[in-house]
Amino acid sequence: MDFMNNFTISNRDALVELMIPPTVTPLHILTSVSVMAMTLIAIWKSSNDRASREKLLPPMAQCGFIRMIMKATSPDGPWFVLRLARSALGTIYRIRMTPFGLGPDFVVACDAKFAQSVLRDPENMKPTVFFKHFDSFTGDTPSLLTTEGHRWYHARKATFPAFSSKYVKRVNLIVLEQVNKWVKEVLIPNHVEKEAPFEIAAALVRQVLKGISAAGFEYDMSNEEVELLLEEWEIIHREIAKRFKNPLRQMIVPFTPSGQRYALALVRSHEFARKVLKNYRALEDPKEGTIISLIANNTSYESDDDRIAEISLFFHAGHDTTGNTLAWTILELAKNPSEQSKVRNALQGKSSDEWRNVLELQCAVKEGLRLHPVAAGGTWRVLKNDMKTDKYFFVKGTHVYIPLLAIFRNEEYVDKPDEFIPSRWIDPSDDLCSVSFPFSLGRRNCMGQSLAIAEIYNCLATLIAGFEFTVYDEGKVDFFNLLKPVGAKLIAKKV
Repeated sequence: MDFMNNFTISNRDALVELMIPPTVTPLHILTSVSVMAMTLIAIWKSSNDRASREKLLPPMAQCGFIRMIMKATSPDGPWFVLRLARSALGTIYRIRMTPFGLGPDFVVACDAKFAQSVLRDPENMKPTVFFKHFDSFTGDTPSLLTTEGHRWYHARKATFPAFSSKYVKRVNLIVLEQVNKWVKEVLIPNHVEKEAPFEIAAALVRQVLKGISAAGFEYDMSNEEVELLLEEWEIIHREIAKRFKNPLRQMIVPFTPSGQRYALALVRSHEFARKVLKNYRALEDPKEGTIISLIANNTSYESDDDRIAEISLFFHAGHDTTGNTLAWTILELAKNPSEQSKVRNALQGKSSDEWRNVLELQCAVKEGLRLHPVAAGGTWRVLKNDMKTDKYFFVKGTHVYIPLLAIFRNEEYVDKPDEFIPSRWIDPSDDLCSVSFPFSLGRRNCMGQSLAIAEIYNCLATLIAGFEFTVYDEGKVDFFNLLKPVGAKLIAKKV
C-alpha cells in the first residue's frame, strides 16, 4: 500500500502546513530577500578580498608541492631556487609546500633587504616543522638549533662566553697549531715533496675538527675517532634528509638494515659526546671558559642528556662549516692565480697579528663566503606579524624561506654574481654589503661566527703565505646539508 495512504487527512494537512506556510506575508518575503542579499554580499566580499589579496602576494612558482619538496631537498636545491629567482618570477615568490594549497603561505625571499628585515625581527621564529627532524641528531633531545623560548635562551646564554675575544684567540691558536702540524707531518712530506695531489676539503675539515676538539672540549681526538665520527654523521644526515622528504619513512625504516645502521650511527655519536663529557670531568685542572666547561658546569641543563645534545651540536656545527669555507676559498684562489699572488704578496712581511687587517686577504675571504656560502640552503622564519614591502603584503604566519646562495648571487645587488672577483670588496656599494651575511642575522645568528672568522683568516693566511696552490682536479659541487667541493684536489708548491 502506498505510504501516503497510511496518513489520515489531518496528518496530511499537518505535513503540508509544515512544508508550506499557510500564508506568505510581505514580512516573510522581505526577510527572505534580505537574507539572500546578505549572503550574496558576503560571498562577493569574500571573493573580492581573496582577489585583492592575491594581487598583493608575490607570484606563485608553477611547480607542484611534491616536485618542489623533491627539488628543494636535492643536491640541486640551491641552484633550483636561484634559477627561479632569475626567471620572470622575480626575487620574491611563493611556492607550494603543502597539497591543495592548504596551510600558510610559503614565500621565498631571494631579495637581500627583505630577507634581512625578516631575520632581524626578534619576534619571527623558526618553524618547528622544518627543524624538528634534526632533533634525532641529538637523540631526540631539543638543542640550540631546534628550540625556541626558555630552552634556547638558557643554552645560548650558557655557552656564549666561550666565543668572547679572549677565548676565541686561544681556540684559534690551537686550531692553527693543528693545521701547522698537518702541514709539517702530512702536507710537506706526502704531497709537496712528492708533487702529489691532495683533497683540500677532506684535509681541512679533519684538521679543524681536531683543533676544535682540543681547544673547545679539552679532548684530543685520534685519527680513528675522526674518521668514525665523520662516517656516522654522514649516515645520520642522509637519513634525516630522506625523512624530511617522506615522513612515513620514520615508521618503516627502523625495521630495515638502513634503519638499524642509522640507529647505530646515533648511538656511536652520542657515546662519543658522553665520552668527551666524562673526560672533562676527570681532568685534574680543567681550563675555564671552554665550551665544555660552560656546558658541563651549567645547572640550567636538566640532565646530562641535554648536555650531550649540545656537545654533539657544537662538535658538528663547528668543524664542517669552517673547513669547507677554507677549502672553497683556497680552491678559488688556485683557479685564479693572479688573485692568489695578490694575497700572498700582501701577506709578505706581516705578522700573524696583522693578517686580519690585510685588505687583499679580507677581500678574498668575503668573496669566498659570498660565492660559496656553505649554508647555501639558508633558513626559515615564520612571520609573527603582518608585513609589507613596496610591492607585496604578507600576513601573519607566512613561512619565509631565506636561501643564502640565491641571495648572495642576486644580479640586482651583485655585478657578475657567479664570478670570483675579490676586488669588488675594496670599495663595496651598499647593495653589495647587503648580501654579506653568511652567518645569518638577528637573535638566531651563528654564535660561533667570531671563532669561525678567526680560524678562516689565520689558516688561509698560513697556507697561502707558505704555498702556491694549483688545481689538479676541480672535483664536483655537492650540496647535502652543506655546500662542499667534493673531490677537489690541489697541488701545493712551497714558496
